[in-house]
Amino acid sequence: MLSILLTYIKLKQNSIAFIFTSAYLFFALGYTTLNENYFSQSKLKFENNYLIGDSYLFQIDDIGNQNREWKKVIANVNVLKKENQFISCSKQVVFFINTTDSLEVGDVVATNSPLERIKNNGNPGEFDAQFFWSSKGIDQIGFITEDGFSVIDNRISWFDKWSLKSRNYLITILKSQLKGEELAVAQALILGDRSDLENETINAFGNSGAMHVLAVSGLHIGILLQIILICLKVFSKYLSKKQALVLALIIIWIYTILSGISASVLRSTVMFTVLSLSQLFGKNHHSINNLFFTAFVLLVINPLNLYDIGFQLSFLAMLGIFWFYQPISKWIYVKNKWVRKVWETTAVGLAAQLLTVPLSLYYFHQFPNYFLITNIALMSVTGIILGFGLLVFSFYWLKFLGKLFVFILSLSLLFTLKTVHIIDELPGSIASGFLISQWTVFISFSIVIAFYLLREFKYIKVLLICCSILIIAKIEFERYENMSKKEICFFNHNQLTFIVKNKNKSYCFYNAKAEKVEKAKQVVLAYSKIYPSKINFFNIRKQNWNLKDKDFEIGIEKKKNGFSIKVNEKRFFVLNNNEPIEKENQVVYIDMPWVQKTNNDLYLSEHSIRFNLD
Repeated sequence: MLSILLTYIKLKQNSIAFIFTSAYLFFALGYTTLNENYFSQSKLKFENNYLIGDSYLFQIDDIGNQNREWKKVIANVNVLKKENQFISCSKQVVFFINTTDSLEVGDVVATNSPLERIKNNGNPGEFDAQFFWSSKGIDQIGFITEDGFSVIDNRISWFDKWSLKSRNYLITILKSQLKGEELAVAQALILGDRSDLENETINAFGNSGAMHVLAVSGLHIGILLQIILICLKVFSKYLSKKQALVLALIIIWIYTILSGISASVLRSTVMFTVLSLSQLFGKNHHSINNLFFTAFVLLVINPLNLYDIGFQLSFLAMLGIFWFYQPISKWIYVKNKWVRKVWETTAVGLAAQLLTVPLSLYYFHQFPNYFLITNIALMSVTGIILGFGLLVFSFYWLKFLGKLFVFILSLSLLFTLKTVHIIDELPGSIASGFLISQWTVFISFSIVIAFYLLREFKYIKVLLICCSILIIAKIEFERYENMSKKEICFFNHNQLTFIVKNKNKSYCFYNAKAEKVEKAKQVVLAYSKIYPSKINFFNIRKQNWNLKDKDFEIGIEKKKNGFSIKVNEKRFFVLNNNEPIEKENQVVYIDMPWVQKTNNDLYLSEHSIRFNLD
């Protein structure tokens, strides 16, 4: 309060004092919030006292797909039992619970299942789970068997109970009208519930450049706001423009609550609220100022949002649109109204990509080549799905209107799915093999920002164009090296899985039961994002293999103590038990699953093991 008072006093007296006092206030707010979220005493109490085997209570905050065998649950551990002592604490943990019973938000669960640190396996291209969860303030994971827990209570506030009940009611309406893949996409697009989406569908949307459609974001909030304002024009005799705008904002916030108050929805709702209120009170507003103010508010609420990938990409996309949409749209003048709309949509997509591409390549190692076609095809249909989804909620009980709205919604969802799958299956739909450094990302951003700030200086623009060509050439050269790599990689996996890569061809061998095959293949497909090639899969569980391909000869033979592997003149032996074995000097011995060889000694490792075959 003292800082606020000083800021107000100095506002008209001393601009330097205003700046420093404001900076101090913002720093204090951020530090306090970060300390509360990440370094709170309650959290430290748990970390300093918990030992494996201790009993504890946790309360469920969020639940994933209830239909899966292992249910993903985000919960808060709030009581730790040490002998006869109960310690009050607060620690966010992600659990996977094996149960056929339904769980509910607010359930209080007692268990003594061990917790462990979230760690990556260190396999190339794999999902960075450690970074993902740490950005949400979570660094512990627990796996609970069916007989390893008991639900003892349910504690949920009336507000959470109301929002959850309303959300489940809307989901029930969708489930009564749709089914299969259409239902899963409708839940994701309209309500932000992605729990029923299959991996194949998610991959198709990602490969076609339509992943943003599945996340309720600025696109959806903007469309919804326009739909509501258009509908409220019917009541223009009774509502003024200001009243209609306030009512629309209230509806938007209710929708935000019903969609789960996810980070993407919240940041979009805050930004549109700031923009609308500035119009409401007749104040001059600037889009970029609104964007940065929204970022500031969300970071004060939770500073860890800064490390959230969705937060980073959405704000960069919006900044790219604000900076570059107008210049790009002026490249081509189109007289025809409908063709001009297509070009404007294309310009929006290009502007958004200018600032998001470096970060996308850094995180995901691939780029959807047909993203412009996808955006043009789905831009209008997204509004139709969202609009008619809300109409279905409102009028599903009316026979004729309800069926008509469901038919249009279903047709739009079918078009979306067909479009995404067709584009995904096009030749060259994905360019993969990118492995860029943080410095490359930083330099790329610097070039793009310099283009915006120094666009009036002709010679500097020429210099920046040359720098852009050089950085693109560097990225492409590194990609070519990744595609041309010749190596053998033993993955850090609980079943023996390794790949022999020979430039544009790869041979994957796995020792897995039928129900474990897909998990082994997922590890290999993640590897192929960075080191792309045509992959051939071979199960070595019950069969030896001897393959020849030009300059490569691969032999796999199952032995008593493991597997003997020969690639050209290089020999490896993977041990799968602790029985003694007479070792040969020319053979590399690898002890599965977590041990690698260095200087003839075996030591624990949490990374994949790779050997160059050139």
